[in-house]
Amino acid sequence: MSFTSPHLAAISAFTLWGLFPLYWNFFSEVSAWDLFGHRLIWSFLTVMGILTYQKKTHHLKAIWTQKKIRNMLILSALLISSNWLLYIYAVSIGKVIEASMGYFLNPLINVLFGWLILKEQIRKTQWPAIILAIFSIGLMAYQSDLAHFPWIALTLSLTFALYGILRKMTHVGSLEGLTFETCFIIGPVLIYWYFQPTTPISILNQLSSFKFFLLSLSGLITCIPLVLFAFSARRLKLQTLGFIQYLSPSLKFICGLFILHEPLSHEKLQSFILIWIALGWYTIESFIYMKKQSRVIPVSE
Repeated sequence: MSFTSPHLAAISAFTLWGLFPLYWNFFSEVSAWDLFGHRLIWSFLTVMGILTYQKKTHHLKAIWTQKKIRNMLILSALLISSNWLLYIYAVSIGKVIEASMGYFLNPLINVLFGWLILKEQIRKTQWPAIILAIFSIGLMAYQSDLAHFPWIALTLSLTFALYGILRKMTHVGSLEGLTFETCFIIGPVLIYWYFQPTTPISILNQLSSFKFFLLSLSGLITCIPLVLFAFSARRLKLQTLGFIQYLSPSLKFICGLFILHEPLSHEKLQSFILIWIALGWYTIESFIYMKKQSRVIPVSE
């Protein structure tokens, strides 16, 4: 397997996502909903500005006229916006470590979903990693009561895995697809925001000019890794994408434990260890498999 631009795009995307907790924690005085709303607004303005500059806004109309693609992007918009909101909420209540658990599970869930939905083959030597990840989820359920069950981790993992599946199956440009998603979701969000105590403008009273400027960059900060991810997701197998993906939770875990100083319970540590063992198995198995494949070089004439 050659190391090409889709691989670099995936690595860049997951590295940026891994450092997001530090960015969102910087706005601790703002509620999760207000941060999500501003993230969506600035993302919408960013992608629309880029699409207008490229004179590609007519692509949005073309997407709307294709029922299958339109419906898939509407569903992906709901998934990614739910993921955004839940992740910002997790940072705001000090659960970055739990959020990282969800993204640690993501690579293995990607492999499983690739097998279930896209009919990608799972090698016999990959199954132990998947079974161990499922067991870790079962252990979390057994050790936790309803109030402490890591539902944030599982929801983040499932929504993002399903988003990746849909974007892989939807054959539209990375930027065009993201623009359509933000165009669709921004209307309902603004309507709901209208009935809330705060408004997009009232946040100006909570933030300094410098912080508001940084928040205005959330659109660019959001769109860059998403476009990179969408670009790589349509060109890489889910198994390869899953291999690269644990860069993000590793950085999130480091941020939560060592920079934001979140507590790590004994029960969660047990689940983390099982997930790390599963990822270690998966990584070593994938490395050995790719080494074997690289030795099979066709003879050119």
